[in-house]
Amino acid sequence: MVKNRTLLFQIIVVVILLVSYIGFGVYMNMVQHINIVFSHLAYIPITLAGLWWGKKSLIIAAFLSIVLLIFHVVGFGAGETLWDLTRSLIFITVAFCIGILSDHIKKNKDALSISEEKYRTLIEKSLTGIYVYREEKVVFANSRFCNMLGYSLEDLVGTPAWDFIYKPDREKVKTIIESRKSSKLSDAFYEIRLLDKKDNIIWVDVSSSYTIFEGTPAIIVNLYDISEKKETERKEKELSELTKVQEEQLVHSTRLAELGEMAAGIAHEINQPLTGIKNFAKNTQYMLENKIGSSEEISENLRLISEQVDRTAKIISQMRELTRKSEKKLEPVNINAVIVECVEFLHPQLKLSGIKVICQLKPDLPVVLGDRIRLSQVFLNIIANAKQAMEEEETRELNIDSFFEKESIKVTISDMGRGFNPEDRDKIFHPFYTTKKAGQGTGLGLSISLSIIKDHNGEILATGKPGLGAVFEVHLPVVNIGKAS
Repeated sequence: MVKNRTLLFQIIVVVILLVSYIGFGVYMNMVQHINIVFSHLAYIPITLAGLWWGKKSLIIAAFLSIVLLIFHVVGFGAGETLWDLTRSLIFITVAFCIGILSDHIKKNKDALSISEEKYRTLIEKSLTGIYVYREEKVVFANSRFCNMLGYSLEDLVGTPAWDFIYKPDREKVKTIIESRKSSKLSDAFYEIRLLDKKDNIIWVDVSSSYTIFEGTPAIIVNLYDISEKKETERKEKELSELTKVQEEQLVHSTRLAELGEMAAGIAHEINQPLTGIKNFAKNTQYMLENKIGSSEEISENLRLISEQVDRTAKIISQMRELTRKSEKKLEPVNINAVIVECVEFLHPQLKLSGIKVICQLKPDLPVVLGDRIRLSQVFLNIIANAKQAMEEEETRELNIDSFFEKESIKVTISDMGRGFNPEDRDKIFHPFYTTKKAGQGTGLGLSISLSIIKDHNGEILATGKPGLGAVFEVHLPVVNIGKAS
């Protein structure tokens, strides 16, 4: 019953989003004559459907693609046929990727649930006494351990773990625990004596380990009767292997590279040189029609048009390279070279925005071990953010410095833009949080950048004040294999 209600709720939500998408699309095309902004709203129902229904979300993506193409056929907006077909393909691709990921997670979740049930059954049926404690108090004990001491489970839960350890052995146990902490070991093995409910001494062989119990770190303790030591060692191995399998199942790191903001940036990046081409072409046409200007001036305009065409091709090539990379590839990277490439990539936009770029890059810096494409994504995002932050300022200057400091390379990027409040220093790295104007970003750029730098064992620091600009510092550890050439 609950499952049916949940499904009905999900269907209603998706239908509402689909209707809203169509309505907003009609409004944007007929009233605002814009067909780009509304198409991004399609990712919301696609994402939700993918998370809820897996690959079945392809139906939603196909429907939205058909709606988009119908808009194009009836003449709404001014979108190019290629762009609308590309957006439709992206809808389906996103739905497919999220659907595959969702199905995979659900499958692993079901497998994990079955595994946990097997694990609990194994513990309860085990001939080994087992208990789990947290903050020195027992939070779980199996039947064997309860029978071993003659207590019920209700009597043991909440009891200090020291109470049933024979007093002369308590100091020994404390010493072993402190040694384990200082050595950062997860397991400890020792023999001690316990006292049961009737104050009888029981010699046991103890194996204790760090574990996750009910979502919180704890210590799991296995106790073996000395007379059955060899047998209990075999069971200890089985339990250790089972624990390892469960840890591997629990540790699933999934990183979905959000390409939505990058896809939106493609049109923005290419629009700059196209605008230049258009302006130079109009200027040349005006000269020819009015028979003004020298042949050198006309030739210069044509040269600039050719230059902008090359620029466009380079942008497309770089974007293609960025999107082609799907797996992290670690190799020695020259950070200065990455920064120079990023500045060159954004140079036309920076120039058109009247931004002066000052690079002071320390030569012969050591290399870092990293993924060149992903590191480029970080610096492209920070520089692009700085550009947007200075667009309404009178003084527009961007300073980029690199140098070696404390076994790491430090890169500082400072602008003279609108800045941000000190209390927003950490928030700007949160997903979907942005200080930009509506329509200028999704709030994912810095979040993804932080994740990339953390993957490289580095860090990003940000400081700023309203109206006084912002400074971003990127720290990356170096590799002792030579200098960057």
